[in-house]
Amino acid sequence: MANNVYTKSALAAIVFVTQGGWAVAGEQSIEGWYLRTGPVGVFFSPSVDLSMGGAPVPGADVEVDENFAISLDIGYRFSEQWSATLTIGTPPEAELIGAGSLPPVALGKLRYGPGILAGQYRFKSNNPRFQPYIGAGLNYVVNLGESDGAASDLKIKTKVGPMVQIGFESMVTEDVGLYFDVKKLWAEADVSGSIGGAPFDAEVTLDPLIVGTGIIWRF
Repeated sequence: MANNVYTKSALAAIVFVTQGGWAVAGEQSIEGWYLRTGPVGVFFSPSVDLSMGGAPVPGADVEVDENFAISLDIGYRFSEQWSATLTIGTPPEAELIGAGSLPPVALGKLRYGPGILAGQYRFKSNNPRFQPYIGAGLNYVVNLGESDGAASDLKIKTKVGPMVQIGFESMVTEDVGLYFDVKKLWAEADVSGSIGGAPFDAEVTLDPLIVGTGIIWRF
């Protein structure tokens, strides 16, 4: 009888220590580097302020089809709540199509590399299967090359803009899990060239919504 009591007490102590040790290890592993990667969809909300020969073109507009790419987040977790990420991805190609008072033709294309630097705040959660967060930072669309369409001598100069994000992570193990993320970017570009020999200047608003999911690895 006494042996059974001692055995049960020892097992209880082992379980207690093991669980406590795992919790400490989990707390220690929160801080450090991590990677996230997966497919993303890029959905634009475009508009344009266009001038040709120095005169504004009323009713001019543009459309940009959605893009799909593979995103990579390089992140560092400073604490349970705070982290920072650099987001890059495979370079998609955006096609500018005339709309509104412009003829519905392809004006040109831009091959771009997304670059986003952001900080995140994670809400406290006792459930590793659902760890929500919000974030904010800066985005810059890196111009990797333009190609002409109906517009010739196309030049596109991108700008730095703000961004916000919301999402959650769901850890399958202590180091590997899944994530779902939505980013809203405010992005503009100065565009110049000529259409039918007439020079034009335009400020194009892109303002994409980026929706992605994938796998997270913590180191």
